[in-house]
Amino acid sequence: MFPAKVHRNIYILLVAMLGFSMVTSVFLANMAWVFMGANWLLEGRWREKWQMAKESRLLQAFVVFYVLMLAGMLWTSDSVAGWGTLQVLLPMLCVPLVMLTTRPITGNAHKAVLTIYVLTVLGVSIIGLVRWLTMPDLPYRSIVPYISHIRFALSCCMVVYLCVGTMVDGSAKFMRWFTVPLIAWMIVFMVIIHSFTGIIVLAFVSLVMLLTRWRRWPLIVLWVLLVGGAIGIVGYEVKNYYNMIPMAVEPLQEFTVNGRPYLHAQDGIIENGNYIDNYVCEEELRTEWNRRSMLDYDSEDARGYSIKFTLIRYLNALGLTKDSVGVAALSDAQIASVEAGVANPVYEDGTVMRKMVYTMLLEREFYVHTHAVAGFTMLQRLEMWRAASHVISEHPWFGVGTGDVVGAMDEYLTACGSELAGKRMNCHSQYLGIMAALGIVGFAIILFLFLRAMLPLRRFSATMSGTLMLPWLLTVLISMVTEDTLATLAGIIFCTFFLAFRNR
Repeated sequence: MFPAKVHRNIYILLVAMLGFSMVTSVFLANMAWVFMGANWLLEGRWREKWQMAKESRLLQAFVVFYVLMLAGMLWTSDSVAGWGTLQVLLPMLCVPLVMLTTRPITGNAHKAVLTIYVLTVLGVSIIGLVRWLTMPDLPYRSIVPYISHIRFALSCCMVVYLCVGTMVDGSAKFMRWFTVPLIAWMIVFMVIIHSFTGIIVLAFVSLVMLLTRWRRWPLIVLWVLLVGGAIGIVGYEVKNYYNMIPMAVEPLQEFTVNGRPYLHAQDGIIENGNYIDNYVCEEELRTEWNRRSMLDYDSEDARGYSIKFTLIRYLNALGLTKDSVGVAALSDAQIASVEAGVANPVYEDGTVMRKMVYTMLLEREFYVHTHAVAGFTMLQRLEMWRAASHVISEHPWFGVGTGDVVGAMDEYLTACGSELAGKRMNCHSQYLGIMAALGIVGFAIILFLFLRAMLPLRRFSATMSGTLMLPWLLTVLISMVTEDTLATLAGIIFCTFFLAFRNR
């Protein structure tokens, strides 16, 4: 329809738009890949595209993956959910089809598109920082305003790889004044948003790249120092968390100063070096709290949790008894914190790393002593993995079909009396999700085709410009262990966007 050069420029513009919208707007991302497909259709060159499609094992793997998910509709009972899944996965078919049958982006266009992507990630992280600093009660999952904080962390990792690759490739020295602070900021921001997945992925992939591609001893030493320092800080915080205060280890008192009996549950749940359910006198807590606060003791705090539970945890974290004396010792500002749903002063005043570690350890304590999982990120994953594994064991060969995975897992959770029953959550592992839907047979076919396209890794790595291919590939593969990466448009675009920068 247009001259070839015009179609080419439109393609490059839409790829840049895809990189920008990946972390900013679902609407723009949908518009970008749809227009990209339209431009591809209008461009023609069918003989050339057909030849490229026949030669691209990777494209064949993407096509077969989608065809198998479509075939999974034949034995699914929830066709509505199945068609919804196929609709979500449609960009997983269309974007690789366009990119792998179109000449790769190279030269100045390559640099420009990736620069737009890096600056967009930086800009969103700065917006997140402003939100974090100005909205003290903002949950860490909501710091990133446009997409999931987990998906955004993957882009933070890619920015780090791109910056290190730029330094290693011998770019101008002045660029290091920008790339080094940017690398540091991306790492710090992932800590701020509590992205365990992003931090683990970055540490592992960076080590692989340092040992296989970059091989710069100063960078290896820096990696060892950073990881060693992080491990040391985590170890210190863990020790702090379990450093029992005197009241927790002394002989337990039976009565309050007012002569009322204490309840010592002795359930063993520790937070801030103290047992949460020891030294509790609810009668005094209710009376004194209702005297100090406008919110009733039996009501909910600003975050929807029980005032009673928030208050007990807050007093426990301060090392106070859970009675009238403990509540009377709280300042007006601390009363307001409890009303706002702050259950531990660490969440307000502690370092970001301390908040992360204390949150993780509290999850562990509740799971070990009560088997509670609701509301705890890591424990919910374990519960959903258990449910997905059960579904796979019940339907090992061909799975339950494209639309029945969530329903089958929910049935199992209901039968087990799980706290997650009825929530209809995804299984939080892309590999388990595919196997539950298509069984061992479908998963084996998909695995074989992608391995055929990627192995030998050295040859496949050479198809991506610079040092971009291997870290991107490892990031995608590792993220799918603990995340439903393909359940959202942002995840799908991340898995396909960098195909535009392969070498010939």
